[in-house]
Amino acid sequence: PAEARKLLAEAGHPNGFETELYANNTDPNPRIAQAIQQDLAAIGIKANLKTLAQSAVIQAGGDGSAPMIWSGGMDWIADFPDPSNFYGPILGCGGAVQGGWNWSWYCNEELDKMAAAADAMTDPAKKAEREEAWRTIFIRIMDDAPWAPVFNEQRFTMHSPRIKGADALFVDPVHIPVHYDEVTIAE
Repeated sequence: PAEARKLLAEAGHPNGFETELYANNTDPNPRIAQAIQQDLAAIGIKANLKTLAQSAVIQAGGDGSAPMIWSGGMDWIADFPDPSNFYGPILGCGGAVQGGWNWSWYCNEELDKMAAAADAMTDPAKKAEREEAWRTIFIRIMDDAPWAPVFNEQRFTMHSPRIKGADALFVDPVHIPVHYDEVTIAE
């Protein structure tokens, strides 16, 4: 907390500040928001909670009226296993518009150009180069700190040779939990 208070003072807030923290009102999100509120209070930031229906939180993020949002639990997960997954809608300049998903309204045009160049690398032989380009982009984003990751969720699906069905049912996050009407038991 002492280092965070020092950084707040350097940013022009020696006595902290007051803000609002929006969160989805579905459990466990209010409890997570309360934990964030307590952590912020420990460094001098008074965050008043606004727990609302998910649609209201999304609207407040998209129109820029929410100064701070706990966006966990909004059902946004990695749609595909690629480092570009979150960049465009959540951190790219194209998402920092009315109705967009870039709720921090972060826009770094240099990183957008780097992201476009990384996405243009389609040659499988350049996979390592592409991953390094994305690594550089995300490190630069962390330096700018437009948002603060709280935790990374992990989901697990049990699977055995006795259960039959398309492999995508067991690895694709869109199908978690598994649609059991699409799997069978091996005899």
